Amino acid sequence: MIDFPFGRSRGTRNQRGVSGKDPSLRTRTVCVGYDLEDRAVIAADSAEHKIVSKLLDDGEVNHARLYSLRMESETAGVPLVEVMQAADIISESDIAQAYAEMNGLRYLDLTRRAPARAWTLTLPENIARRKCCLIFGEVSGQLVAAVADPVDPSVRTAIVARFDRPVQLVVSPRYQILDAINEIYGDARAKGARLVDVAGLSPTVTAVSATGLNIVEQFDSIIDEAVDRRASDIHIESEHDRLRIRLRIDGRMLEARAYPLDVAAALISRVKVLCTLDITERRRAQDGRFSHKSFEQNIDVRVAIIPTARGERVTLRLLSRDRSRLTLETLGMGVEIRQAFDRLIRRPYGIIMLTGPTGSGKSTTLYAALQVINTVDKHIITVEDPVEYDIAGVNQVPVDAEYGVSFAGALRSILRHDPDVIMVGEIRDEETAALALEASLTGHLVFTTLHTNSAVGAVTRLLEMGCEPYLVSSALVGVMAQRLVRKICTNCKKAYEPNATERKILEVPLERSGMEIYRGTGCSRCLRSGYLDRIGIFEFVPFDSGLTALVMEKAHTDELAKYAEGHGAITLRDDAMTKVRDGLTTLEEALRVTVQETV
Repeated sequence: MIDFPFGRSRGTRNQRGVSGKDPSLRTRTVCVGYDLEDRAVIAADSAEHKIVSKLLDDGEVNHARLYSLRMESETAGVPLVEVMQAADIISESDIAQAYAEMNGLRYLDLTRRAPARAWTLTLPENIARRKCCLIFGEVSGQLVAAVADPVDPSVRTAIVARFDRPVQLVVSPRYQILDAINEIYGDARAKGARLVDVAGLSPTVTAVSATGLNIVEQFDSIIDEAVDRRASDIHIESEHDRLRIRLRIDGRMLEARAYPLDVAAALISRVKVLCTLDITERRRAQDGRFSHKSFEQNIDVRVAIIPTARGERVTLRLLSRDRSRLTLETLGMGVEIRQAFDRLIRRPYGIIMLTGPTGSGKSTTLYAALQVINTVDKHIITVEDPVEYDIAGVNQVPVDAEYGVSFAGALRSILRHDPDVIMVGEIRDEETAALALEASLTGHLVFTTLHTNSAVGAVTRLLEMGCEPYLVSSALVGVMAQRLVRKICTNCKKAYEPNATERKILEVPLERSGMEIYRGTGCSRCLRSGYLDRIGIFEFVPFDSGLTALVMEKAHTDELAKYAEGHGAITLRDDAMTKVRDGLTTLEEALRVTVQETV
């Protein structure tokens, strides 16, 4: 039987769940509905049972403490071992040893025995990271693979499918495997080393860069890593001394990889080939798109290439086809705004605008709205640049400047096709704005977007474009502004009581006690950021007779905003603070996104 060396982890553990080996902790304690002494609640053959039993027998934790941890585990919806690890009661090494013993496998400490780099590099990096495994070496004709979770059958399947030969699993701590992956694959990229064939096991090489890297495999690995880390964009950019790969995750940019500069030409050519672009053209911007299958998920990739002083720069926007099925509820709209917006989008005519900066989720909200009203008795046509998501039953027209298809030109043609609902992806000029307004006055419901900072700012922007006040006031029935804020990671979410300054921002009386708001402490699931995914915050302004009269008078934006707030409009700051109080985001994130004068 394996001897559990509790307390040995990546660093020195300064705290324990209980101190020392106090004999009093060995006394029998039975909690209601949870007899910890008998371990009856936990399956006797599970790794969790072995860990709990060892902790109790060694006096590392008492029954009351363990009951508390169990309740925390059930409340947070995460495994008990993860809660105990976060509380610094056990280490990742302890968990790995328990997994090994439970499955009759060998435990391997990678800090004492390093993997063979040549063998490790035969497994694509994306598979190694996705499955948290690495090829350690070969013994008696069998590959030895170090894994963090031997219970997951997909790990063995992925390795066997890759090499088509027997695989022997050993169990290592997750952090040791990830450290080895970062070191070995990172060194290979930095040195420009080729991911070489070993014993004829690597796949057919279809494209190799000047440094010897398999470009096809490397590019697929970049996309797979981005999908795995929930990135919305991939940025490929040449620096003075390297090719940098950055990802935008939950709205924030971070560096993911770096390659030698010699890789740049081959990698960018690979992108152009997939998009059927001209690989010889390096002096002008090019746009395209292609599809990619990553971990059984179909991804549409939108590509933009532009020349810079240091070479071509590539941005890839990742569009999951599943996002086209988002609903107004899943976007994060509060009940009051959602009900008002739902009534608005069912009107027979008028123009509805969504405003906000690039990347604030406007198009996604429009798609969700269209799907609400997308019935067989309605004829819906859109004009977009480009078409991001395919919606069944909707005719979607892409803008193509090369062939003279503009928003205004497409909109003129669309009006001759007898539509009930029209979506104009973006209003960029006076001609498109005038056509959209006129279409809404001739019995069509028009959806569109505009780049402004607030909902009422859309009115000022239209007037600045040259649209007549009577057209704007007659056609516009509602405007919604939106932003995206990062959501607190539910895995490491912790409550705390706000201080006096935070209470003032939240408009909570100082004498009120017991109020809690939340923040994420950071964990492996959220990449130590404390945030996981994003949610929308919304500002909705319906147009009534009073607001229409102000538009006719060409009132200033501040006057329009004051009227809207005085008549019940919910501002971006209001909605953001509601989500803070509901525990969906942090106060810091709400203030970052809704910039205004604060205390």
